[in-house]
Amino acid sequence: MTDAEIPELADIFAPRIIGPTLIVEGFGAKLTVERGQLAIHDGFGPHRRTEKLSRIERRVERIIVTAVDGYVTLDALRWCRDVGISVVMLDPAGDVLMTSEHPWRDGRLHRAQALGSPKAVRYIMDRKLTGQYEVSGHPRIKDGLIRLHDAEDLSEISAIEAKASRYYWGSMRGTKVNFRDDVPEHWKTFQRRSSSLQATGKTPRKAVTPFNAMLNLAYSIGYAESRLACHALGLDTELGLLHRPKESGRSHHSMTLDLVEVARPYVDQMILNVVSERVFTRRDFYETIEGQCTVGSPLDREIIERAREAVRQPLAEAAEDVAHILGDSCDVRVEKRTPLTRRNAKRRNQCKG
Repeated sequence: MTDAEIPELADIFAPRIIGPTLIVEGFGAKLTVERGQLAIHDGFGPHRRTEKLSRIERRVERIIVTAVDGYVTLDALRWCRDVGISVVMLDPAGDVLMTSEHPWRDGRLHRAQALGSPKAVRYIMDRKLTGQYEVSGHPRIKDGLIRLHDAEDLSEISAIEAKASRYYWGSMRGTKVNFRDDVPEHWKTFQRRSSSLQATGKTPRKAVTPFNAMLNLAYSIGYAESRLACHALGLDTELGLLHRPKESGRSHHSMTLDLVEVARPYVDQMILNVVSERVFTRRDFYETIEGQCTVGSPLDREIIERAREAVRQPLAEAAEDVAHILGDSCDVRVEKRTPLTRRNAKRRNQCKG
């Protein structure tokens, strides 16, 4: 590394707090408790940062760790739990490693999840297809919405969703991604959601283009927010209504994946906005030795915060609505809680007014 590159690194690792999200990145990151305050240390080489949060700090809602290595102490996790801050850890590829939950448990909802609910499945798919129609405007997706209301079983609903998905992604084919540098030709347009990585098979999770890399990072944030929403409502993340575990011995968080379906169109629109707004540089993305494309810093921080802002409200509404639908199917009354949107409190205030 040359001296000329060091000032660029100083720019990459600032600012740390974007909206209600605090991002920890670089190498040798640490989250510890010092004199009753949460101390966050991160950076790269000689460019280190230290920030401390007091217990009365209310700006930060999430701490998202993207650092390559480091540690988080047990005291720090307890500190975050006590003040209501959730910690999300992402690996260098953008996959969610951990979320620190504040769970509310309700066995009645778990039982309803295990029995299944066509009404809840139709609700999730209706929200997803409505969002896709708003993003793409494709008339065939609107036709799918009409057929969805008469669908009776999961296989029929899945077939409608799969057909709508083909029209949806087809409508985005050819979207331009502008660069000011010389980059591989396949980076410059969006063609499809599947990957061309032969070593891993064709899967959207292994992006080979910047457009898909940004989508994957933003979907990971949606996945983390969905897990936190499930725990806040008392839903079991493993008991999916749409998704099913594909193999034993692994955690799949199927209910988390169900709720993410609602948020995907909001993420897609956000990425389309980012692509239309800016001209990227070569260092905004980097390739692994296998050819996988990932989002570099500081672009990753922008994607993370904009993704959180895009999915927060729709995921909060969907998680509460699904919990209420499942609660209505129980043979005993289940309280309709709204800890994420505070809709119950708002209705009471309106009645008092």
